[in-house]
Amino acid sequence: MKWFYRVTLIIGSFILILSGILIYAFKIEPYRLKVTDYVLSQRQSDTLELKIVQISDLHLKATFNTHNLEKVVQKVNQQKPDVVVFTGDLYDNYAQYHDDQRVSQTLRQIKTKFGKFAVYGNHDYGGGAGQHYAKIMARSGFLVLRNTSKTITLLNHKKVLFTGLDEAMLGHPAISAMTANKRVDYRVLLMHEPGMVTQFLNYSYDIALSGHSHGGQIKVPGLPIVNQKILAQTALAETYSQGWYTLANNLQLFVNTGIGTSHVAARFGVVPEISAYHIYI
Repeated sequence: MKWFYRVTLIIGSFILILSGILIYAFKIEPYRLKVTDYVLSQRQSDTLELKIVQISDLHLKATFNTHNLEKVVQKVNQQKPDVVVFTGDLYDNYAQYHDDQRVSQTLRQIKTKFGKFAVYGNHDYGGGAGQHYAKIMARSGFLVLRNTSKTITLLNHKKVLFTGLDEAMLGHPAISAMTANKRVDYRVLLMHEPGMVTQFLNYSYDIALSGHSHGGQIKVPGLPIVNQKILAQTALAETYSQGWYTLANNLQLFVNTGIGTSHVAARFGVVPEISAYHIYI
């Protein structure tokens, strides 16, 4: 009967481990939040620091609502940002859940020196969200950049251009000739889907910030093929899925893995993140 007890012990251990993984993936990791700092240029005697904080893919829903959003806002404000950018997907499904007034009240509490900019994500069009997203963000103090740009001037008179692209799958991303020829000291390109960056490599931007991929949301250790198949389920995220990429013309692309969840309300190995970029201009 020893074999029976051994098999029982193995099965019991497996069930305990699997239960622990599922509890962590559904109940713990989605509610964690890390801040990652990146220094993108070296301080010089004639430069000033510009601190850009990026949030992405909130995917607000009944199980991740304004109570959770308040914690995100608190964490963002702790960074004392000069600029905050949101790279799309405010609600997970507007038709199923929305709380526009409280969402705007909460996002409005984000404080910056030079402004808050947002772009559309694919979920900001779907579920009826397209009729409301721009108004919600405007009431939140964000300027929505939809194939448009905004220039800020730093205290040393250096000019920084922020261009926001329309969402790729349901919108029509483009950059105008006027924007392309604008004379500034630094250029930031904001987009939702990282895969669309290849269409805009010849526009002399210094960095491009995106989201959308969630880093796959579920990353199984030691199984890269499985993780790639998971990523393949998200259009325009298969090639650039997480972190930094150096592209043509020295464009630096960063893919933020987002804060919320979609399809499955779980994260494993991809902790929700806020990105802070320190740029000396």
